[in-house]
Amino acid sequence: MKLFDKKWRVALVVVAVIAASGFVIEHFAGINPISAAVNSVLSPIKNGFSYIAQSISNGVDFVWEMRAYKEDNEKLAAANADLKRRNRDIEAYREENARLQELLELKNSLDSLDTVAARVISYSGTNNCEFIELGKGSLSGIAEGDTVITPDGVVGKVTEAGPAYSIVKTILAPSAAVGIRVTRTGGTGLAEGDDDLAKEQQCKVSFLDRTTTMIVGDQIETSGSGGIYPPGLAVGSIVSISADSSGGLNHAVVEPAVDIDRLGEVLVIKGN
Repeated sequence: MKLFDKKWRVALVVVAVIAASGFVIEHFAGINPISAAVNSVLSPIKNGFSYIAQSISNGVDFVWEMRAYKEDNEKLAAANADLKRRNRDIEAYREENARLQELLELKNSLDSLDTVAARVISYSGTNNCEFIELGKGSLSGIAEGDTVITPDGVVGKVTEAGPAYSIVKTILAPSAAVGIRVTRTGGTGLAEGDDDLAKEQQCKVSFLDRTTTMIVGDQIETSGSGGIYPPGLAVGSIVSISADSSGGLNHAVVEPAVDIDRLGEVLVIKGN
């Protein structure tokens, strides 16, 4: 193989020398029978070298163009990713602005009550939605027992208030209880948290007045009993009803009006 390679190298050198000689003869001696003969012999070789040179040139150009295309594509991909991020940010700002506008309207509608807006900063509890932490506390006038709501309805009540934070027990917590009224009939009862239902972001209604009928789809609201929650705040809607052996209501499952697992900002009613 080495001998073969060596022979080809020698052949290439000879062809190159002959080509160079033909160029010198043509350049210095002009057109004559010898140069014509040499050109006739070397013409295919010259054409071959020209083709190879052109191919190499085209290949180099192609490589550089591909590199340029790759760089352009990378720049376009980066610009596209940045544009998507900006769009997400704009959409997030738009949604936040809409929430804050609704919260402001709710605050204005409760002008007879002392309220303060606060942001939800964390979740905790067995099902991760039984307790929420707010980024404001006693320095903002928040105290234990205060009611927490959103424009959609009831969230829960404050159980602990530090200087710059407060803990809220939501209506999903097993120990939570809210006096309720069925909007359609006026019947009263109690909405309670339940371990199993909390996993599905639901609670239940029990201890309903036996004279009150209830159907799936009924809306329930705070009754104001107990003095914890102001009356008329939305609690949720009935999604299923369970009867006992005598045909009476055992309990009804409630879908909360508030998406408790997706809270951003809430309104705290101070000094119930």
